[in-house]
Amino acid sequence: MNINQACKLLNALGKLISIKDGYIKEEVPPYENYYKLEKNKDKWVYGLWMCERENTPYMKVVKEFDNEAEGVKYFFLDRLSSYYFLKKVQPFMMEHGELDIGGPTFDKNKLYQAMSILKIPSSLSVLEKSEIKNRAIMLTKEDETNSVVSFVDGRGNVIQSTIAIKNQRALFIAFKKIYMLYIFENEIINLLKAQGIANDFSEKDINIFLS
Repeated sequence: MNINQACKLLNALGKLISIKDGYIKEEVPPYENYYKLEKNKDKWVYGLWMCERENTPYMKVVKEFDNEAEGVKYFFLDRLSSYYFLKKVQPFMMEHGELDIGGPTFDKNKLYQAMSILKIPSSLSVLEKSEIKNRAIMLTKEDETNSVVSFVDGRGNVIQSTIAIKNQRALFIAFKKIYMLYIFENEIINLLKAQGIANDFSEKDINIFLS
């Protein structure tokens, strides 16, 4: 993926992006902070351009990359993740207050109710490796009060895991990752295939979108 491809795809999806003087950035109202990716000497730098209420704007660096392709992929997936969370995940949570997603009464039953409403296949959520048939989010109990949320590939390899966290927090993270994985598998992958670049994205790259 290059800068032009990332810009074209993000704009096509409704996330406004522009390319200026060799760097790629979010389009936001004047004087608002925005994310950008630019070349700095021999590195590509991704970060938040801090200009809101700042006399001297500056870059708050998030990550650095050795080449354009890796930097652009990260920019694309990170900004796309934020866009879809605001466009789909957050509105669903607000529309279904009865599920109390992220709240004190949100439990596994309500997680499965949310998946049912969204028509998300049950195979995207597993409790142990023996259940894995495809990419999925695995929720495993560490003890009575803590759980671990993992992104696993179709062969059961763990791509990324959280530390052990409180069950309520783990359930919310699991919901978000399951929904985002569903979006990736049903929307994003088709766009990448249409551009002939789907094979450029590894499981670790997909994890950026889920984060």
